[in-house]
Amino acid sequence: MNGARLALRDHLARLLLALLVAALGYFAFPAIPEHGGVAFPGLGTFGLNALMAALFGVILFYFRPSIYRSLRGMTLFALGFSAVLAAAGLVARQHPMRVELIPVALPVFLFAVLYDGRIAAVAAMAVAALVASQPALRGTDALAFAFIGGVGAALSLRRIRSRIQAYRFVVAVGAIYAAAAAVSGFAEQETLRAIALAAGLGGLNALFSAALAMLLLPLAETFTGSTTDLRLLELADPAQPLLRRMAGEAPGTWAHSIAMANLCEAACDAIGANGLLARVGCYYHDVGKLRNPSYFVENQGRGPSPHEQLTPAQSAELIRRHVDDGIALARAHRLPETIWRFIPEHHGTQELSYFLRRARAAGDGVDDGAFRYPGPLPQTAETAVALLADSVEAALRVLDEPTPQTIDDAIGHLVDSRIEAGQLRDAPLTLRQIDVVRRTFVRMHASMHHARLDYPSEQGGITADWEVAK
Repeated sequence: MNGARLALRDHLARLLLALLVAALGYFAFPAIPEHGGVAFPGLGTFGLNALMAALFGVILFYFRPSIYRSLRGMTLFALGFSAVLAAAGLVARQHPMRVELIPVALPVFLFAVLYDGRIAAVAAMAVAALVASQPALRGTDALAFAFIGGVGAALSLRRIRSRIQAYRFVVAVGAIYAAAAAVSGFAEQETLRAIALAAGLGGLNALFSAALAMLLLPLAETFTGSTTDLRLLELADPAQPLLRRMAGEAPGTWAHSIAMANLCEAACDAIGANGLLARVGCYYHDVGKLRNPSYFVENQGRGPSPHEQLTPAQSAELIRRHVDDGIALARAHRLPETIWRFIPEHHGTQELSYFLRRARAAGDGVDDGAFRYPGPLPQTAETAVALLADSVEAALRVLDEPTPQTIDDAIGHLVDSRIEAGQLRDAPLTLRQIDVVRRTFVRMHASMHHARLDYPSEQGGITADWEVAK
């Protein structure tokens, strides 16, 4: 019953947002005299606005449930719709024929960057329908300009990774407005001067929308909790505090993270997942090892292992603890959830087999659960690929002669064993995608273990027998 009440409350909150958008759409525009003895003037306009806004919410409920579940995400869509309606109302009051000034591209820019181009295009269509249905704009080209400008903006910018892409957005949307102005002008038999003016105003609209959207993007990202490519690029900067600490305090872990990131990005790109997210997630996946870096083999060098002074159970507890330590560090440094999810999920619920074997060999009673990572299992394609890459990158270091065939066989064995252990059962990966990941790992590892030429020491190089000669 409590769950049903909570669900009903959530639905009502989203319906309230739709009603607020409808009310703003009604009050933002100049009043139009009603005819025909309507009992409640404006009820039809308000109801039509509410219906269109609510139907967009239904689309999100069925096709983007993750957005629908986020009240902040839904609020952002409501704010975007409201901003366009308010601007359209201002245009209708001052220059009702200048519909090319309605900034439909502004919220669409934010929707495309924060979510994806598809839902941004659907939102653009909904906004165009809302704008064009207002009585004050009937008889104008509002529908054509809002639809073409909004959908064109969504298609011209799906991801943004550099500032130059904002300029491309302005050029693309400006060109779309110019084409719409030309087609509309020719249809209305307007002069070339009028067409050029409409195209110019559309270009200014595109420039204003892009500039304001870039200014608002960090605020919208923080408000919704979304992680854009721009934010990922910021987190990938080696000057980030956690990464700088990794490079200085746990250099072996940092080198492993970089190698794993290269594997993950290539594999995720090959299967259509988010390669940049995978790369950045791998940078931070072992950040919890900063608490006790010397207890992890990649940071020990050639010296004795401190685990020799611990029991297997103590060693397993210390190794397991780096997951909780990593999550705590990630949260303390305000890393997005999409990043810190890599910390527990790249291990899944795998066994700490080395220490488990030592405990069993000691003959004492063994609690297998104490020698297993807490999980959860990977929930996304990117964290699932990270689990495979972590195993592959670490395990292949033990091969003395990593020939292409040996690498192929070893990676196939490692991937198959994770599948058989059920570590990928919650991940949205098909068997075909897993095979693509495996082949990508093989190709990259074969390239990494390439042959090098011998350069004589007298010429500043070393040869294969350099240690003996020395």
